[in-house]
Amino acid sequence: MDCKVLVISCLLSVFSFKALAQKDSLILTKNYQFKDGVYLSFEAFQSNTPDYKWEELRANLVTNPKTFLTQVQYIFIKNEKEDIRLDLNNIWCVSLGGIPYLKLPNDAIQKDLTTFAGLQLRGKICYYSFEDYRMVKIPMHAYNPYTGKPFRSGIVEREKQLKFEKILNFETGEIVDLTVENLKKWIVDDQKLLDTMNSLSYEEVSDKLFKCLLIYVDRNVIRIKEKSKERGQ
Repeated sequence: MDCKVLVISCLLSVFSFKALAQKDSLILTKNYQFKDGVYLSFEAFQSNTPDYKWEELRANLVTNPKTFLTQVQYIFIKNEKEDIRLDLNNIWCVSLGGIPYLKLPNDAIQKDLTTFAGLQLRGKICYYSFEDYRMVKIPMHAYNPYTGKPFRSGIVEREKQLKFEKILNFETGEIVDLTVENLKKWIVDDQKLLDTMNSLSYEEVSDKLFKCLLIYVDRNVIRIKEKSKERGQ
């Protein structure tokens, strides 16, 4: 009888340990919900531990669900005597409705307010994008109306809307452009996918680049270790 009780106790201990491990280490899926608030560092974001929750703050911001961009005019920390203004340049990201929005460099986009781009894909490699206008050089040709052949060529500058795609390494915090070369460097631990990309032409893999990223995120699981944070500690 004592042996049975001992065995049951051991099994309960094992199950309790596994339950705690699962609670403390959650899989970062594509739709993982981050705690809402303001994150001042990548480390805070990585552990899903906002430095400030929205109920501790007052802010003026607007989110565009179509562009996945949030623009912030100001954020204040509520204080009994006088609210304290947060320096927006010191914010790493904000989370709204479970979606993290990463702060863009001030020169990355032509907006009047500080702008944050939402993570459209969460996982071992995260993804976000934004669009902005840039001056680009375009070749122009003047054609002979009688022969239809160009007789003069030149380069002119025109403003064009471009899409900028970025990937974030959730393990290191490194952010780079989503390119064929960069993605290949980041998926070396998935030899099968890397071999598939290498078997395609540059044009083919460029067209399927985001799909390759989705496959990698689905097949390569990463866990997020959440920490509870009490104010004043």
